[in-house]
Amino acid sequence: ITHRKEIKMAITYKAPDYDDKKYRSGVNTSFYDKAVDTYRKQQEQNRATQLAAAQKTQQSALKQAYITRLQNQQKLQQGLATSGIRGGATETANIRLANQYGLDRNNANTNYTNSVNDINRSIDQNIADYQGDMESRAEEYRQNMAQAKWQADREDSLNEYNSVADYWNNYYTDYYSGASKKNLNKYLKKAKTNYQKAKTDSDKLRYLQQIRAIQARRGVIANK
Repeated sequence: ITHRKEIKMAITYKAPDYDDKKYRSGVNTSFYDKAVDTYRKQQEQNRATQLAAAQKTQQSALKQAYITRLQNQQKLQQGLATSGIRGGATETANIRLANQYGLDRNNANTNYTNSVNDINRSIDQNIADYQGDMESRAEEYRQNMAQAKWQADREDSLNEYNSVADYWNNYYTDYYSGASKKNLNKYLKKAKTNYQKAKTDSDKLRYLQQIRAIQARRGVIANK
């Protein structure tokens, strides 16, 4: 009974265990890193272009503010001269023009600062989003490749197992094809002993096929 139980257990093929670290190691995901680098360079070029455009807009606004001040200053002087206004009123009007010019400059600089912040925020977010997407894809790729490598190992292991099993089955089936019932009993006892002492799976498989071949031959004899 002990022999039969152990033999039955040994017939079941045991696939190699999945080792995540083993199967994921060596999976090349450098193309995802290169994609991120390429995208980052493109975004940095966009950043430089947009920042240059924002600065150009700022300089144009500052220039226009200065031109406007000169034009208003000229109009003011002409108007005051025509009206014959002098003294405190003139000073007040000039202060008002200076304040407006300062306000226009502040608006131009504030708009520039806001534009720079918006551009940097948008570009940084684009890069972060793309990098996150590529990291997710790289992780998915590593997982898929690990599973594929494991499956390939399972198939190779099973094919090897079946090949060895078929070899020993054919060998012992042929070997015992002419054996008598008396000798078969002796052979079976020895084969079971060898199976019990076997220390490797390959040896166990060999003696298992030997036992099965002997039992098959005994069945043939019993049916005659």
